[in-house]
Amino acid sequence: MHPEHNSSSLSRRDERQAEVHAWCVAAFGDHDAWSIPQRGLRLAEEVIETAQVCGCDAAMLHRLIDHVYAKPVGKLDQELGGLSVTLLALAEAAGLSADKAEMAEIERVKAKPLEHFATRNAAKKKAGFETP
Repeated sequence: MHPEHNSSSLSRRDERQAEVHAWCVAAFGDHDAWSIPQRGLRLAEEVIETAQVCGCDAAMLHRLIDHVYAKPVGKLDQELGGLSVTLLALAEAAGLSADKAEMAEIERVKAKPLEHFATRNAAKKKAGFETP
């Protein structure tokens, strides 16, 4: 658990966050679990896959990356909030529950052997998707 967390004051989502982090440590090791750039890269991958499912054009996504990177860097806590708000808006528009989808995905990944994810992670790194 991250040093800033006090177990007596954790919300259910904070509990899931700590559970997922422990799973990340077990599947990927301390370095990748605690690496902000590596976690950001994995998040970007999931966001791109979500955009793909939603029918977003790949060329537009490439332009969007250039647009975002041309702006000043934001603050992680605010961007996480924006990500969460946007996730909730997408889930509602699609008639889905973001909470149920999150819990189902946690259960899905935990049901697979840790080696499955360690192997996938190693393949991604070998393909050049590793941060310093």
